[in-house]
Amino acid sequence: MTIRHATIVASPYARHGTGLRLAHRAADLLRAHGVEVEVIVGEDIADAAERAGKAARADTDVLVIAGGDGTVRLTVEAAYGSGKPLAVIPAGSGNDFARNLGIPLDVDSAVQVVLDGHREPVDLGRVTFANGRTALFSTVAATGFDAAVTARANEMRWPKGQARYTLAALLELIGLRPHHYQVRVDDTTIEDDLVFAAIGNTTSYGGGMRITPKATVSDGLLDITLARTPARLPRLTLARVFPKVFTGKHVDHPLVRTLRGAEIELYSDPPALVSVDGDLVGGLPAVLEAVPRAIEVFTPAR
Repeated sequence: MTIRHATIVASPYARHGTGLRLAHRAADLLRAHGVEVEVIVGEDIADAAERAGKAARADTDVLVIAGGDGTVRLTVEAAYGSGKPLAVIPAGSGNDFARNLGIPLDVDSAVQVVLDGHREPVDLGRVTFANGRTALFSTVAATGFDAAVTARANEMRWPKGQARYTLAALLELIGLRPHHYQVRVDDTTIEDDLVFAAIGNTTSYGGGMRITPKATVSDGLLDITLARTPARLPRLTLARVFPKVFTGKHVDHPLVRTLRGAEIELYSDPPALVSVDGDLVGGLPAVLEAVPRAIEVFTPAR
């Protein structure tokens, strides 16, 4: 496609202000190729996403998201249904959505992906809570232990990257509270005591934690990883198994089970937190479903 106008959605908080700098760098590169550019910077991420939704329904040709997975999620929520293609300039701490699509992590190469013009349809996930509220997600919806880890990691300023999630996991182990889950994946029902249940549209979250290592954004399905509560020494067992999510080898452990389906229903006692794309959005019970070919995204030709 010929891009005449691009709207860049910039997160003022992504990577402590790096997102805004990368947004302006991307704008300069696009303008150098004759593209008219508008940069949207909200008072916060939610405000930026709201402005992005208005832009998506105006005359712009593409929404370019300069931020991390949280910025991607809020922009997708705002622009969903507009039919406008999206592009990503990775500027967060995790950038798992970009990683899964092969989008380069440096701004110059990511802008070149936009200029090359190749697009592909991408699946999303949708979670619906008991009160009817919904949230879209592009990477992973997490419940239980890993949602609690995400919540703790979001509050931590140190360390950076994967180390922050590892430390958050160790701290959460101190107050580990397994939950009794009822899980339905299409026509398969499971009831068990679980440490966590993670539902992936992509393979990873949290900067490369390969929680659902066989997930793909193009199959119209969601992958789910369930971790049963160990009968003995649960904290020690989880401390040994959880770090393996960075390689995806955790799924080989006998306490871990993986499934795949179009619709997943989750209940837990006590109710577990739910995070999507690294943001806490509610608690169980909830229904999660795949939204096939929900958006178009500029990606490298494969």
